Amino acid sequence: FQNDPLLSGAIAKNLLTERVDIVKPIGYHRIGTAITDTDMNYLLLYLEETYGLTSEKKITAAIGIVANENGYHPVRDYLNGLSWDGQERIRYCLRHFLGADTDQYTYEALRLFLLGAIHRAFCPGCKFEVMLCLVGGQGAGKSTFFRLLAVKDEWFSDDLRKLDDDNVYRKLQGHWIIEMSEMIATANAKSIEEI
Repeated sequence: FQNDPLLSGAIAKNLLTERVDIVKPIGYHRIGTAITDTDMNYLLLYLEETYGLTSEKKITAAIGIVANENGYHPVRDYLNGLSWDGQERIRYCLRHFLGADTDQYTYEALRLFLLGAIHRAFCPGCKFEVMLCLVGGQGAGKSTFFRLLAVKDEWFSDDLRKLDDDNVYRKLQGHWIIEMSEMIATANAKSIEEI
């Protein structure tokens, strides 16, 4: 893979989603980055026609090894690419998007939330037990605000409906900003520890 002109640098492990991605064009039209069964079929055909390789098991193992050696984290990469222009934005952010007060509490709440989001991007699994609660009427833009904070739609989720669901981990995996819309997930929570 490393010396092949088409595949060199094309396969990487997405450290946010924990999936294998194809991160550059490899000769056919595709949508999204996560490797699919169709991608595997194209890769198997390409490697057979180009190099005479036919062992699907070995090719699949090689793809896993190459991906693991070429990990990337899209949120970290995005954040590392930013440069601050010196403008203070946190203090006025919630006022701009939602009409909230610009008092010290509102500023500190958003600041803490943003610092936690950044820290968790760089230190996955670190302890951060703070939730930013936005209170306002339906249609006020709360969900839109969180979606905008996530930068990309695939880094955002509002699919967390229940905390006791067996799929909670799957629903959290691969997302940076998660909204518990209308606090639905807390309605069935047995204790504050569950939240």
